[in-house]
Formats: sequence, structure tokens, C-alpha cells
Amino acid sequence: MNKILFSILFAAAVSLQASDIVIEKSTLRSFGKQLHVNAKIVQLSNQRQQIVSRLGGHLEKYYVEPGKKVKKGDKIAQIQSLELSRMSAEFIALGKKLEAARARLESTESLYKKGLASGHDLNREQIALASIEAERNAVASQLASLDIDTASLKKPTDTLVIRAHADGLVSRLLVPLHTNLSAQTPIISLVQSSGYYAIAYIGVAEALKMPKKVEGRLKIDGIGFKCRYLYLLPKVDEETQRAQMLFWIESEQQPLLLNAFAEMEINLPPFETYVAVKRTALTMFEGEWVVFTPAHEEEEHGAHEEHEEHGEHEGHEEHGEHEEHGQHEEHGDHEEHEGHGEHGEHAEESPYQIKVVEPITGFGGYVAVKGIEPQEAYVADGVYFVKSLLLKSRLGGHGH
Repeated sequence: MNKILFSILFAAAVSLQASDIVIEKSTLRSFGKQLHVNAKIVQLSNQRQQIVSRLGGHLEKYYVEPGKKVKKGDKIAQIQSLELSRMSAEFIALGKKLEAARARLESTESLYKKGLASGHDLNREQIALASIEAERNAVASQLASLDIDTASLKKPTDTLVIRAHADGLVSRLLVPLHTNLSAQTPIISLVQSSGYYAIAYIGVAEALKMPKKVEGRLKIDGIGFKCRYLYLLPKVDEETQRAQMLFWIESEQQPLLLNAFAEMEINLPPFETYVAVKRTALTMFEGEWVVFTPAHEEEEHGAHEEHEEHGEHEGHEEHGEHEEHGQHEEHGDHEEHEGHGEHGEHAEESPYQIKVVEPITGFGGYVAVKGIEPQEAYVADGVYFVKSLLLKSRLGGHGH
């Protein structure tokens, strides 16, 4: 009864934890000389931008806050501007002047055709109309640059909405609310999400011998970011007296904190190819580094048949054992002994097996190991659950 109950519980545990276990195949990867140095997250000057108010006015409202992602055209702030009120009023007034000038020109053209107006009069009205049109178009262009829809402008407005001119992340709000601003005053600092770089600090002697082919990986609180090496900066850091290597960080999906320090892994030639598994696959089991691999059903089935054939062969040679094996259902004490011997190969057997490996080196999220073949299936994630299953299996085997 205890054996049956354990088998049921063991099967249920396997089913519940299967969704947390990820199986992948080992791959061949290149590993080189490893350097671990400090690095600082920075941005180049052309990746930092400031949004300014093109008109003077009173800062009424912010539509964003530090840390918020914005896209080009998103609302940033609202300003109440007397200058905008004057410009919009001028635009409306010029529109009315334009209508009057067109009416005068049409009247003068009619009189000219009848001989009641001179050519000089006609030219004067044409020049007046053209002058008003040019003045109105200039004001319309200024309003359009401020994102004011002149087609729907029916009355003067003093509300200016400032919008983002590029995608990015709001770094700082530079001006407090309800501040009177002058034109061209920066109000928000914006950083581009794809513009993060890392400066790795390395010894001068090593830097001078640095090859062109360099791989980097930034590690921040367990999270790794792939980095592309750009170039060696032309001067050393004045405080640390160390050379500075500039890397571009691939971090479009996750914002980083500028001026933060982190660890940089640098992979240098000469490179050698090894069988590699994910770093998360390695674990200590009974004092050895191991990975877990799926049990092969064909091998298990073959082992089971071999066990049965071996039992039959022994039965022909030893009559006493044959009687115990053939009549185990009738003898409870022999049934218990037989069930204990078959524990590791039947219903209570774990679907995973242990493979001892030897770690060689690592880079990023992968480790080079000996003891596993290329393209061999292994447990990449969920190692904790597999270890629990194996421990339960062993405890169950001795708990009769």
C-alpha cells in the first residue's frame, strides 16, 4: 500500500512540475580568455537631448514624469503663452485683411475692364494682396512649427502644448511647475533608449595589446546584457589611471541607470570550441557538478526486458528463487523484497537521470563542460524541480 501511494504522489509531482522544466540541446560554442572588470553605464552626448520651450510663458502642466517612455509626438508639457496669444490673434486678423484685399482686387479688376480704373490701380491692389498673403503665411508657418492647427483656429489661443521630438526616456524635469519661462528654456531631459554604453576600465598594458575581436557582456544583479566593442578611448581615466574600453549595450527592451557601475565580462582570443550548456543547468549533487538529462525510454525498456530474461535464466538454474519469483503474489514477504529491488526501474523511476560533468570555462549565460555530447538533450531550466524528483525517488525506494 505504501508503495502504491508513493507511486501516485510521485507521478502527480512529475506532472505538476513538468511545465517548469525546460529541455534544450547542448551546443558548440567558442570560449576565450576571460577578464572580469568594472564598467560604468554612460551615454554619449549625441544620445542625450533636451526639450525646450520655443516661446516664453507660464508652465502649467507636465504630462510625463521621470522614467516614463515617450514616443515622438507625445505630449510633454503645457505652457500658457502671451506670445502665442498675440501670434494667433495676428493670424486671424491677417485672414480678415486678406479677405478684404481680395474683394478690393476683384472690384478693381472689374473697373479696369470697363476702363474706369488704371493699370496702376490694378497693380497696387495686386501688390497689397500679395503682401498680406506673405505676412499671413509667415505667421501660419510659425504656428505650424508649434503644432497649432491653423485650419481650425477661429479665435486667439494662449495654450501651447510641447511634444516630444524623438523617442526616448524622460530623465529629468528641469523646471518646476508654475515657473515663468523665457523662449528656448530647456524643460525636460530626454535619453534615447537605444543609446546606452558601457565604459570598461582595464589595465593600460592589457589595453595596448587589446585585439579588435572582443566580446563583452554586462552583468547587473544577475541580468546579462550583450555588448558590442566599439573602440579604446584615447585617454585614461584620471581617477583610476586605467584605460577605457567603450562598448555599446544591447538594451532596447530594458532601460538602464546612467552612471551606475556593474561587472563586465570580456571574452578575448585565442578562442577554443567546447560543448556548452546553459549556466542554469549546472548544479551540485552529492558533491559533484552534474546536469540532468531525460531518461531514454528505449534504454529503460531494454533494461527491463534484460532484467526479466535474467530472472528467467536464474529461475532455470536455481529452483528456489524461481518459486519465489513466480509466486510472489501469494507470499507477502517475498513480494516486499521483490518490489524493493525493482524500485529504480519501474513506476517510481524518475524521468531524468544524472550526468556528472566537468566545468571548463564560461562566458555570458553558458558554460563549457566535459562529460556531455553535442546536441545532447539536457534540463536547461527547472533544475531545482528535477533534483527534488530524484531525491523523492531515492527516499521512496528506501521507505518500504
